[in-house]
Amino acid sequence: MRALWLLLSLAVISSPPYALASNQAPAIKSVTSQYPWYQWQTVGQATLTWGLWDIYNSELKTPTGKYSGLDTDLALIIRYLRDIDKDDLLQATNEQWQHLGYSKQQITPWLTTLSAIWPNVKKGDRLIFVQRNGIGQFYQGTQPLGKPLSKSLTRSFIAIWLSPKTDYPELRKQLINQ
Repeated sequence: MRALWLLLSLAVISSPPYALASNQAPAIKSVTSQYPWYQWQTVGQATLTWGLWDIYNSELKTPTGKYSGLDTDLALIIRYLRDIDKDDLLQATNEQWQHLGYSKQQITPWLTTLSAIWPNVKKGDRLIFVQRNGIGQFYQGTQPLGKPLSKSLTRSFIAIWLSPKTDYPELRKQLINQ
């Protein structure tokens, strides 16, 4: 049960509660010029609910507004509706990678990388995962978290939500708008 809640903490899709306060517009504008993902079109949205609790809202964007596979340039935007500890996020990620069939030898260095860059998240925080040309980068709001990720870590991370073998096929359908 704890593992399910932790995974659900990672991401799913949402209704669009991403309106920016007017005092944030200049920062977003500068990021937009460097990272055009912000201007991409929405593919799908949903709210992840576990029991009586809404965990987060998320949104999948691509340059065309269509999803065409794991190698697509994309942005997964997650707005947390609860506080979640980084260690809980890491544990849920580990469990999902095991479900997808990745080996311990693959998972261990990926978790080490994520542990160094992921924050504890607070209610209202936005974490964004952007994949461009097969390379991933995390952002908290408009700030990059760590360095760009390896292609293998990028692909394995987005597979948690978008692989046909995901543990949450209904959420995948909402994200990819099927």
